[in-house]
Amino acid sequence: MKNRFAPFGAILSVVAFLAWIFSSIQTDPSALELERSPPESASASSDDVPIFRERTTGSAIPCAAPLSWRIARVDEGFDLSYAEASVEFGKAARLWEEAVGVPLFLNDPDGELSVRLVYDDRQERTRQIRRLEVEHNEAGAVLQGRGVELDEMSRRNEGMRRQYRDDLREFDRRVTSLNDSIRDWNAKGGASPAVRARLGTSGTLLDTEREELATRGGGIDELQRQLVDEAERLEQDVEAHRREAEALLAAFPTRRLESGTYREAIHVQVGAETWVTREIRISRFDGRADLVRVSAHELGHALGLNHNRVPGGIMRVEFSQAPPSDGAPIIQPGDIEVLRLLCPEL
Repeated sequence: MKNRFAPFGAILSVVAFLAWIFSSIQTDPSALELERSPPESASASSDDVPIFRERTTGSAIPCAAPLSWRIARVDEGFDLSYAEASVEFGKAARLWEEAVGVPLFLNDPDGELSVRLVYDDRQERTRQIRRLEVEHNEAGAVLQGRGVELDEMSRRNEGMRRQYRDDLREFDRRVTSLNDSIRDWNAKGGASPAVRARLGTSGTLLDTEREELATRGGGIDELQRQLVDEAERLEQDVEAHRREAEALLAAFPTRRLESGTYREAIHVQVGAETWVTREIRISRFDGRADLVRVSAHELGHALGLNHNRVPGGIMRVEFSQAPPSDGAPIIQPGDIEVLRLLCPEL
């Protein structure tokens, strides 16, 4: 039976429809949260005018290192404790420090950089899509298993058919040999009673074997028909699986979903910058490794970096969120080059 399932892997690969959910940048209009009091020298003055800005182009006061940070908020929807969030954010900070070779960040309960994990429909959408992907992959794995089993049954049936044909040829040879023996004895005027009995026994055995071969051949033909029917059903199910993937794509059209933002509020007193409130908000990530990558991106903004076009760089507008398969750092040399141009002292 011809293998009809060779392209099955390609059909199932349609679940890559999730690839687009890992791109980013769209403005989140919610206000900057201020939880810390200004310095005493600034708080008493009525001339203190905070200017709130989203800083996707990098901090207005760059190169502030070491920059102290703290986990100020972790919404329950993320299923992440404050301690766990701190560990993952610390990993992001170390990525920059290991790449640059100097201390850049400090985890401090009173840190000036507040980190907030704010749960909203973006994370809910990510979870929903991930759940659908898992279900779709599980259904695809079942279909793939059916295809593998069907191929194996087809190979076994073809082997049985080849053996049946060989046995049938051997049977025909023995029938021909018996008929030749009977003709020879008839040409000689007849066989003795003992020979006739032996020839009759051989004929009876061959008749029995013929019936067995016929039953066996019928079973092989019936199995072949069942395999063909199952192959058709499987192809229909694979096509339904493909249409389901298309329906998922239609239900979740491509959208840019912001993963995180860096914000700061610059407080000005008598025309001079006096203090800065810094904040990183993270609203969407797909697993802890992704949380580290999103955090590293926003930390780059906190250092003063704009978005760039460094190939594979962490500061691209839509940076790669796939974990590096070769263990390579996600902070690219080009990212560090841009940082050193901005902050030569680092």
